[in-house]
Amino acid sequence: MAFLLRRAAETLLVLLVLSVLVFLLTSMAPGDPAEEILRRGGIQPTAGSVAVLRAELGLDQPLPVRYVRWLSEVVRGDLGHSYVDRSPVTGEILARLPATLRLAGAAALVAGGLAVLASLRPRGLGGRVVTAVTVVVASVPPYIVGILLISVVAVGLRALPTGGDSGPGALVLPALTLGLAGAATLTRLLRADLAQALALPFVRLAAAKGLSARRAVTVHALRVAAPNAITAGGAVLADLVAGAVVVETLFSWPGVGQLAISAIRQRDVPVVQAYVLVIGAATVLLLALVDLCLAAADPRVRRR
Repeated sequence: MAFLLRRAAETLLVLLVLSVLVFLLTSMAPGDPAEEILRRGGIQPTAGSVAVLRAELGLDQPLPVRYVRWLSEVVRGDLGHSYVDRSPVTGEILARLPATLRLAGAAALVAGGLAVLASLRPRGLGGRVVTAVTVVVASVPPYIVGILLISVVAVGLRALPTGGDSGPGALVLPALTLGLAGAATLTRLLRADLAQALALPFVRLAAAKGLSARRAVTVHALRVAAPNAITAGGAVLADLVAGAVVVETLFSWPGVGQLAISAIRQRDVPVVQAYVLVIGAATVLLLALVDLCLAAADPRVRRR
């Protein structure tokens, strides 16, 4: 219980610091939001109209007062309104978040599946091929991998759509682009941990007594390697969620990353602010969940 309370307090503190950083950085963005809204509404801003709108939006208040008001609204689930069409940002984020989570989940399956395949059979043909491919892919930026996949698979072979979310097939290329990069990191870590675990005396003794190689790996070695695998898996999944913005833009995937890129182009500060806050909070919560899984897998973690 003490571990849970301490970890919960640490997570809340990190989320609070994150909220301060997000608010300060987006508040220091160049340009006056009131002028931006007036121009987007087709109104030529004047000193009087800008002052009225700034008072209406609360922008004439001191920064600490604005932060407290903004944070209280965020806690209630209100992420503000878009400068472009004045629509609620919370609705926009919630409408696109499932697509991003679906992409990140599929990419995690690709990364985890390839890492396990290469780690369980490191000297087999499949393991060697997966290791070689992931190492090559890891040395190339994801958008280059995505462009190659689109050129060869979608345009050349016409086997899959080039983008959009028109069906299950549209998810394959974005998930491969995102998952292959994560697979390289997971494969290296999992292979090294499994090799060390298989060399432990009790695992070798079990194998000498007739335990099959598959049971030696699945029953003993994977259990020993689980803590590091959980840590690496959590870090890779956090990278997949945060890194989806590039892949979503490349494949016109309708997730929050594409929404953020569009908002940056239009200088829509509330949407950018909400995107950074949501992705940052998701990463913090995911890493906290990893710590809880580690504590469940290894009791020594709870005593640190």
